[in-house]
Amino acid sequence: MLDKLKKIFRVNKKGTASFQEKFEHFQSFLKANDEAHKIMSDLSELINSGKPFSRGYTTRTFDTMVDTLDKLIFHFIELVSGRYWKIKDKFTELRDTCYKILLPRVLCPEGFDCPSFECHTCRKYKKIIDDIPYYYSFKEIDESLYLVVGSKMSRLGEIKNKIGIPVPDGFSLSVRFFEDVMLNKDLRARKNKIFYHVDFDEFNQIEKASLETQELIVNSDLPDELEQIVNEAYSKAFPNRNSLRLAVRSSAIGEDSANFSFAGLHKSLLNVKKENLLDSCIEVLVSKYSPESLVYRYLSGLRDEDMPMSVGIIEMIDAHSAGVLYTADPLHINDGIIIQGIWGLGDLVVQGKVVPQQFVVSHSKEADLLRFSPGRQDILNISEINGSIHKSKLTEDMLNTPCLNSYQIKELVGYALKIEEHFQTPQDIEWAVDKNGKVFILQARPLQIKSLGKEKRQSISLKEIDRKYKLLIENGESASHGVKFGKVFIVEHLKDLKNFPKGGILVAKKNLPEFAGLIHKASAVITDVGSTTGHLSIIAREQGVPMLTNTNNASELLQNGMEITVYADECRVYLGRVNELIDSYKAAIIENNAFINSPMSKIWHSVGKYIFKLNLTDPNEHNFNPLQCQTLHDIIRYTHEKALTHMFSLYSRDNYDTGPIYKLEFDVPLDCYVIDLDNGLKVNNDSETITTENIVSQPFLALIKGMTTPGIRWSGHLSLDTKGFASLIFGNMVDVYRSESVLGARTYALVSENYLNFFSRLGYHFSRLDSFAGEEINTNYINFNFRGGAADNIRRIRRGIVIEKILDNLGFVTTRYDDNVLASVSKIPMERIFFLLSELGRMMGAVRNADVIFTSEEVMNKFIELFLEGDPSPGTKINI
Repeated sequence: MLDKLKKIFRVNKKGTASFQEKFEHFQSFLKANDEAHKIMSDLSELINSGKPFSRGYTTRTFDTMVDTLDKLIFHFIELVSGRYWKIKDKFTELRDTCYKILLPRVLCPEGFDCPSFECHTCRKYKKIIDDIPYYYSFKEIDESLYLVVGSKMSRLGEIKNKIGIPVPDGFSLSVRFFEDVMLNKDLRARKNKIFYHVDFDEFNQIEKASLETQELIVNSDLPDELEQIVNEAYSKAFPNRNSLRLAVRSSAIGEDSANFSFAGLHKSLLNVKKENLLDSCIEVLVSKYSPESLVYRYLSGLRDEDMPMSVGIIEMIDAHSAGVLYTADPLHINDGIIIQGIWGLGDLVVQGKVVPQQFVVSHSKEADLLRFSPGRQDILNISEINGSIHKSKLTEDMLNTPCLNSYQIKELVGYALKIEEHFQTPQDIEWAVDKNGKVFILQARPLQIKSLGKEKRQSISLKEIDRKYKLLIENGESASHGVKFGKVFIVEHLKDLKNFPKGGILVAKKNLPEFAGLIHKASAVITDVGSTTGHLSIIAREQGVPMLTNTNNASELLQNGMEITVYADECRVYLGRVNELIDSYKAAIIENNAFINSPMSKIWHSVGKYIFKLNLTDPNEHNFNPLQCQTLHDIIRYTHEKALTHMFSLYSRDNYDTGPIYKLEFDVPLDCYVIDLDNGLKVNNDSETITTENIVSQPFLALIKGMTTPGIRWSGHLSLDTKGFASLIFGNMVDVYRSESVLGARTYALVSENYLNFFSRLGYHFSRLDSFAGEEINTNYINFNFRGGAADNIRRIRRGIVIEKILDNLGFVTTRYDDNVLASVSKIPMERIFFLLSELGRMMGAVRNADVIFTSEEVMNKFIELFLEGDPSPGTKINI
């Protein structure tokens, strides 16, 4: 269309920018304005939805918004000939503030409990500095160092040094060590680039980005000093003991904390020799970028830089038996302390690869045994002196013998009670007993307890459910409570994970840690063998995913694609959808959306303070100037108002030859002026006024046809309730689009035979329409914008919703931000364009003051129904 316009407009008399050039900038400005509103709407909806979003996606969206506003401001300044140049400086200031907030916090004394995350103004904010040592021995560590050595190692140091409970000797490499790794050759920035476009609903993309990042770090040439640091730390912690076998364990900031367990998501390497220590430390570091850890951070709203990695190196315990202890049952099934254990190393318990022995004992120093379950363990893992893990079959005696005696149980429970009392919260503890019978604590973290509770489970009648629906499974152990319906997807090999569908029910033989990488896509998890205290069970409970384990043969009983309902609380699986369970469970659950309180959510809400709020409301107020723009929304609003005012003023200036301007006389109360771009009008005299008979422009005639539909009430009042009347009076005093200048503003139509550019002030409303309609279908389009209005903000927003739904029904692609509606349609036949323009004209009349009657959703729906049925004045048919 702009090519045609170039043939029409003449260079202005003073030799400066022509009207055609100004109009081109105006059109480009409006396009950027529409796009900025759409992006702002999408970003606002994303941030306020409460659903997880990735750092890459939000940053990419914000980057696009910044680029769009750059274009908007460029065309605005060109349009107004640099008059409001300070708006560029204000935009730069707000943009830079947002990016400062998005900068990573490397160390923050507030940790994840920071209320604002506006680190650019916070004096508590720290970066990793040279006075932080590269390592600490366990003798130096307590909880005060959690920001330096991570939660896991700081808590172990606290248990060893403050409570006096046996913990293996060792040392911890600080976060400074791994900060040096990530700063080497700009690894962090290169890593961020890899994740910029990752869709976390696509496992293949996650896996690919994970592999690329891990290879990037492993294949980089690390500084030689790092190996020297590791060797120095080892020599100080273990002097003259070069043949030790070590466990190398992750200890990231926030890992094993009250809100984020990261259970089993980072690597722990056992039986590591001194000569392999540096490589093992780097292997633990890169496990931070495993698919499972990446998904967990995504669901938890954590950025990579929010949790720097530390690594703990501790002496291996020659375990006679090992396992996990819960000081309380997170599912409220058992009263007392739960101990799960196996013979040999305890890694099989936390990995969920065996059914461990279970001891339920009283929550007291006496540790009275309440119940014992023998478990099923076929394999015994024993650490060897040469650094390998030896696997052997259990003897018959061991299979039938408890892996803990009464004295060891009492000693272990005593330690657990002290730890629980010290940290003032239930604990999830990993333990080991060496060959001499000495009990060691290997790890302790807060135990997250999330459950509906017994009273809610008992409110559901199982007898009635069992009678009405086919029961497929009625055994096993509940690892995470909940009810979910979905289709079975059986995972036989890890390669099957790539094809796992969103909302599927994962069924497998064992609890594998890799399943954590798609826990956000699974409705529920069912396994033949596993542990309720294992890592996958912990993650499932944190994410609210029902999980049933130790069913023996679920992977054989269930078939791919089978629709089932999982009721994990009662270890039951039913064929088909059990609405009674699903509905009762929904009613009982109080949604606890952890993501809303996550660092990622808080950070973007801090950024949102400089994006979304509209502060510049009235163009007549003294604060309506560039320096008073407090948000990017203010910049969009300010430039839009000034661009329209400036562009309309050009039509009446002598130094811009637009050609004749005609006042249109027709049956709509608009002060409408028409400019003929090219064969849009047929005027045979020097008259300054025209009627519809003088109009040749087919798009304009179609719009007028709708605006003059018989029965439309362009004057008069609609039926108001008391609140509607009050809100209209109040709105007249404060509404941004209701100033005298707005009410007195002209409406302009720029027309050619096939083109219409229409700007109108319909009473309290503003509308903008741009359309082309020709024989070539690919060039046809309509862009429409409606905003402003009467009544209070709630009813204005309701009107926006009504307009949005009407346009959706007509086939437009719509975006709405409060009461500002953007709509577009393209590449449709010319006749359809004319029909839609007529409908838009009819809608403009129908919604005049209609917002004051939108007292409820019922009224809104009735209005939409009547309009789509062809009623020219639906507002008059509704009684409120």
